[in-house]
Order: sequence, then C-alpha cells, then structure tokens
Amino acid sequence: MKIIRTVLGDIPNREMGITDAHDHIIRSGGPEVWRDSSFLMDDTDAAKREFRKFLEAGGKTMICMDPIGCGRNVVKMLEAAEEFRDMGNIVMTTGFQKGSNYCPNTSFLATVDADRIAEMMILEITEGMDLHSYNGPVVERTKAKAGVIKAGTSYRVITRLEQKALKVAAITQKETGCAISMHTDFGTMAVEILDILKEYGAGLEKVVLCHMQRNPDRYYYERILDAGATICFDEPNKPQYRPDIEIAENIKWLIERGYQKQIVLGMDGGRREALGAYMGETGLANGLEYLLTRFVPLLRKIGISDEAIDCVLVKNPSEVFAINV
Repeated sequence: MKIIRTVLGDIPNREMGITDAHDHIIRSGGPEVWRDSSFLMDDTDAAKREFRKFLEAGGKTMICMDPIGCGRNVVKMLEAAEEFRDMGNIVMTTGFQKGSNYCPNTSFLATVDADRIAEMMILEITEGMDLHSYNGPVVERTKAKAGVIKAGTSYRVITRLEQKALKVAAITQKETGCAISMHTDFGTMAVEILDILKEYGAGLEKVVLCHMQRNPDRYYYERILDAGATICFDEPNKPQYRPDIEIAENIKWLIERGYQKQIVLGMDGGRREALGAYMGETGLANGLEYLLTRFVPLLRKIGISDEAIDCVLVKNPSEVFAINV
C-alpha cells in the first residue's frame, strides 16, 4: 500500500490530489529571517487564509518545506492543517537547508555523528516531529509526523557540512521510504547531489530537485532526469528570476521528450510578498493559488495537454512522495 504522510495522519496516495510540491505558509524564525525580515511568516490566521485560497482554486495538498533550524513551527502548522481536515492536506519536512543556515562548528549537524542524526530524522517520520525542532536539549514528540526529507546545497559548491546532510538524508530515506526534496542554489550542483546520494544508497527515483528553473539548461535537465530523479519547477510569479513563459516552455520541451512522469510543480512562495493573505493589509498581491489560476492556464495555452498537466500536478506527486507500507 502507498501512503502520503500528512501532519494529520496517513492517507492513501490516490487521495493526494492536486499538489503544490514545494511551498511555505508558516516560518517563525531562523537565519533567513535574520537576514531579511520578509522571510518571516508567523501569522497562523494568514496561513489559513492562504491555504484556503489554494484549496478554493482546486488544490488539495501542499508540501511545506521548512526544515529543522529554519523556522519550522509544528504547533502552528498543525493548527492550520486542522482547520481544513477532510478538505486539504499538509505535509511537513524533516532535515536541513543549505549549510550557510547552520554553524559549521557548533550546530548538532556539525558535531553529531551522521548515523545518530539520521536516527533523529527517522524518529520524526516514524514517531512524530519534535515540538522544538531539535533546537535544544529537550525533545517533546508531537502527534504530527514528517512526510518528506530535506537537504540543501550551496551555489556551485557542496560544502562538507552539506555532504554530511546528504548522507543523513540518504540513510533516512533507506530506513523510511520517504522522498528526499533538495534545495539547489540556483539549480546548481544537481548532478553532484545525485552522485552523492547514490553513493550513500539513496533511491534516485525518490529524489526531487527543486529550484531547477533558475538554471534553464534543457540538456542539463535531461541528464538529471535520465538518472531517475524528479525535477520540481517551483517559481511561477517570480519574473526577477524567470518569466512564467520560459518555465512553461521548458516544461513543454521536456514533456515532448518523454519526461512527463518526472516533473512536479510548486510556487515556493518563501516571502511575505508572495502570499497574498499575508500582504492583505499592505495591498493587493497574488498568493499561492497563482499556480492554478495563472500558471496552469499558461501551460494549456502553449499546448500542454490536460493529461500531462494532471500528471505533473496529481499523478507524479502521488508517486514520488508516497511511502510504501
């Protein structure tokens, strides 16, 4: 049986529905917030309004990618998920972001043996996430379990600390069957990520490489997909990086070459200005529903079939994020 591990419990993977494969609706602190206050998204009511708009647009499941040490808030995410029980699903993550978000000398990622850290990640998936996201000596397990593993790498380099996090992710995947969803900095180092994960025994068919639209090299995409991984195109509505049409045309090019089953989509809102519910008092802004109200219609407009769109929004997430039980 294949299941999706949501924060409210396991569901059959066939019930996952239309999925935003990489997003953020609550971030309560962490290094990104210290560097830029627009990363702070700590309003549970705003998160509920944002998720509601996604559901009203036809969405069903959101993969929320805030990991340990980067503002993950289990209590607030549980409250948001409970509001929409039987209407929509939230999946949370365990693991790490890129290395610059952790002290290379004193963080537990740096000082604890990789096998011991993997045990901590495995428990978050099999027993419940720590209320405090492992930010101190007290561990209090919640009823909410993580359903995906995160790791991250830097721009054009994979630091020693990040290589250790990749080892942890691979061990955790082998023990739990969870997918690994990767932060890639501007789409770099993807091939090297896959090489390292494979070396440590990870199944590449359960690896999702995110932010790849920032490196719009179609032949690079082919190399990644030929290795068996999945690409997440997750930045519509961010024209400072790429216009929507360029992302859409690259997706179409890959579909035409037979990679339809290895693509998923997300928004990666990330900052307050990308979530209309957070910006309501400031002014009008598009929210995460943009994926379904604006980007998917663009895919149709350039000739991508409804069958292919259903594949990238429903079928592919339900396979790559599924756990065999």
